[in-house]
Amino acid sequence: MNPDVYVPDDNQDHIPDVPFLTKTTHWFFRHWPFMLWVVLPTFLTALYLTLVATPQYISEAHFVVRGRSGQSSISLSSILQSSGGGGGATSENTYVVQDYMQSRDAAALLIKQDGLLDIYARSEADFIARFPFFMFKNDFEHFYNYYKRHVLVEQDTETDISILKVRSFRAADSRKIARALLDASENLVNDINRRQRENLIHATSREVQEAENKLRDINQKLAEYRNTIAQIDPLRQSVPMVSFVTSLQNMLTSTNMQLNQLRASAPGSPLIAAYERQAAILADQIRKSGSQITGSDQSLVPKITGYDDLMIQRELEQRILASNVASLEVAKQQANQQMIYVDEIAQPNEPDWPEYPRNIVVLFIVFMSFFILYIMVRLLIESAREKNLE
Repeated sequence: MNPDVYVPDDNQDHIPDVPFLTKTTHWFFRHWPFMLWVVLPTFLTALYLTLVATPQYISEAHFVVRGRSGQSSISLSSILQSSGGGGGATSENTYVVQDYMQSRDAAALLIKQDGLLDIYARSEADFIARFPFFMFKNDFEHFYNYYKRHVLVEQDTETDISILKVRSFRAADSRKIARALLDASENLVNDINRRQRENLIHATSREVQEAENKLRDINQKLAEYRNTIAQIDPLRQSVPMVSFVTSLQNMLTSTNMQLNQLRASAPGSPLIAAYERQAAILADQIRKSGSQITGSDQSLVPKITGYDDLMIQRELEQRILASNVASLEVAKQQANQQMIYVDEIAQPNEPDWPEYPRNIVVLFIVFMSFFILYIMVRLLIESAREKNLE
């Protein structure tokens, strides 16, 4: 037998005096499953990471959603307390902004206004990292899944500060996308403030408008009533007439007293007839003047009654209007107190070096994944062999 030719022997663990190349070939021959299922994928991954993979840059921005209302905002004092070790309450509006940044609406807006599709389809990007990926369709749903992997919004549980991270193939592009998302979030918050303000003051404004319309109608009725009775204020205009009738009654009383005195002291005096005529004239004038005040449909009493009804209605509507206006001012103050806004703690940066791909981490994950899979398959095969031998 030629000593330079090696014949594999499965029962021999160590063969001395064999050339190195022959030993290496034998080792690969005996461990080809491990080389095929573990080493080869790891080697291909390393080639991709070093020769093909495009560097990816992350732009980071920090922000918090604040407001004047304690129920819907995060105050600076609560942030300071949280950073000191206490747990602060998280604003529900913060979750709204975070959800919007990773929503379909935000992705569609960036596609329309900032050319997001062109950013992730750069010519320098490798065929696996760019969009569209050759295995996926070039539609919005696939791009949205791609978008969510490159735009992340996290929250620091200790400080309640939101952290926006945007990954792309250029540092300037990452910063541009982060800036656009912050601007879009501010527009969203402004829209929320506008709708919230409208909801708070809409009902009160409508009540004020209704009260103004009713008051305007009453004033119109009052003007028509004044034209009908030909008087501006029947109540005030009745005061001189009542005073005139009162003075006539006083004069009649005085005349009757003088007439009675003459009848008692000088029954034949010619002045008695004069006083009697004067008394009759005064009584007739009192009767006529009194009929203008009371006693008929053309008197002042029904005119004053109708006028008083309209005045009472106008006074009530004026009070209702004043109350609604006060409520409207309170609603405006509440709306101003509940306004929220996005406060940027750290502006989007333009990174100096790429953070992706993370070669060592990826290689370790790939190696361990295929190694564990290899071990599991080997164990299953060995178990099957033992069962067959039994």
